[in-house]
Amino acid sequence: MARLTVHSPATQVALGYLLADPTRVAFVHQIREERVLAMAIGAHRRIEIPVAPWQGFIRGVPVPDPVTWIQAARRYPGHVVAVRVSTDDPLLLQMLAPLVAEDRALDERLRLEERIQRLRGDVDQALDIYNEVRQLMDLAPERQEELSRFLSLAQSEMQRLGQELKALKERLDQTAPSPPSASPP
Repeated sequence: MARLTVHSPATQVALGYLLADPTRVAFVHQIREERVLAMAIGAHRRIEIPVAPWQGFIRGVPVPDPVTWIQAARRYPGHVVAVRVSTDDPLLLQMLAPLVAEDRALDERLRLEERIQRLRGDVDQALDIYNEVRQLMDLAPERQEELSRFLSLAQSEMQRLGQELKALKERLDQTAPSPPSASPP
C-alpha cells in the first residue's frame, strides 16, 4: 500500500501510525457511523482517479489531516481503527479480500436484521388493519361486501409479508452469527 501512496505524504503518515500497532487495525468494507476511529485510504496506481487519498473520522466527525487525527485518536487508546481501502491494484485487492470478508458478512447480517424489523412492523400494521376491518364488519353488516375486499387484501398482504419474513430469516440463519460488541464506548 505504501508504494501506491508515495504521492500522498498525508497517507504515508497515516500508514506509519497504523503500522505502529497493527493489532488495532480492522480493514472494513464500509465505515459505519458507530465506529469511534476510522479512516479511508485511496491507494490507486493511477493518480487521476478522483478519490481523496486520505480521510479520517473520529466518532463520525471528519478530521482534516492525519496529524490532527492522530492527536485526537490518543484519547481513545483501546479502540480499533476501522480502515477502508479503495484501490485499483489487483494484488492489494487480493490481499485485502479475506480481511474485509468478515466485515462484509456483518454488514449483510445487519442489513437483513434491519429489513426483518421493518417487515415485522409491516406485519403488525397489516394485522391491525385486519382486526379493524373485522370489527367494522361486526358493527356495520350493511358494508359486509365492501369490507370483505379490504379483509382479503389485508390477509394477502400478511401472507406475502410472512413469506418474505420467512425467506429473510432463512438467509439470516445462513450468515455467520453476529460477533459480540465488546468495543469500549
